[in-house]
Amino acid sequence: MKRLIVVLIILLSLGFETKPQERLFDNSSIIKIDIVANLKELFRDVNPEKAIHHSGFLSYIDSEGNSVNVRIKLKTRGIFRRSRENCNTPPLSIKFIDENLDKTIFAQIEKLKLVNTCNRNRETYQQFIFKEYLAYRLYSLFSEYSFKVRMVKIVYVDISNSFAPFESYGFFIEDMESLMRRTETKTLKTLGIVQEGVDRDNMDITAVFQFMIGNTDWSVPRQHNIKLLIKDSVLTPIALPYDFDFCGFVNPPYTKPPEIIPIKNVTERYYRGFCRSQRELEPTINIFNEKKDLVYGLINADTLLNKKHKEWTIRYIDEFYTILSNPKRVKTEFIDNCRTN
Repeated sequence: MKRLIVVLIILLSLGFETKPQERLFDNSSIIKIDIVANLKELFRDVNPEKAIHHSGFLSYIDSEGNSVNVRIKLKTRGIFRRSRENCNTPPLSIKFIDENLDKTIFAQIEKLKLVNTCNRNRETYQQFIFKEYLAYRLYSLFSEYSFKVRMVKIVYVDISNSFAPFESYGFFIEDMESLMRRTETKTLKTLGIVQEGVDRDNMDITAVFQFMIGNTDWSVPRQHNIKLLIKDSVLTPIALPYDFDFCGFVNPPYTKPPEIIPIKNVTERYYRGFCRSQRELEPTINIFNEKKDLVYGLINADTLLNKKHKEWTIRYIDEFYTILSNPKRVKTEFIDNCRTN
């Protein structure tokens, strides 16, 4: 009889086990959220030196079908896309202030970056967001030291009633605290560290990836669109690239190459990695060839890009792999055109 009671207690306890709480970056499905705030004030508050946090609410439906409401603070962020001359929906920083956050998908997250569609009135700009999101996903194929991202479909509700609710896509970028916990790293904020001072394998992958997506808008010494990480088991810093909207792979109409780069259009590729011999670069090229099916698989599996943009994106990646398959082109693009300082 006692044994039966014990068995019943065990079965009952198993039956009442709670399902583990889903975390924001646990999967790549699109999450639908509502953001409610005084959007008129928020979207006008774009001065980097004077911008303040604005109170609001974020709501979503959890995996159990329950409506979850979270108190948040919102602030505009960024540089180019923050300006009202360039975008009508600026990127946002979302700070979570709800006491019950641990019961939500945002558990252990203090604040997040939200990348918004630059021009909410033009559907084409949604496509640029999808491609920028894909760029983050693609880099994660090549390095564990990469930001996780989550696509969101947002309904914005303005409590000032200055404009009607509108729907737009965007994506969350993993916060640095979560990334550092996951990768067991810390940030290194020292400026002036050149590419040769960064872990060589990691740096070569980063530089070739930037070439793959046609990105020249980055710098290791200035930590421009690059963060440096340090890890006890790695003697040299690790490069962590981000902010890919100015690359040829995304190719929004507002982009142009940096003045110091001798190209006329961002879709032209220009290698910004340090010099390596063809033999030294071969292992990195092999990695990109080994990941080729995964690269195309990720792009082809995307359900948000329209036919025109998906076909263009595939052709752009085709051009990259055509270069890799030709030793003469590899020499021209990577060896003869490398950086020496």
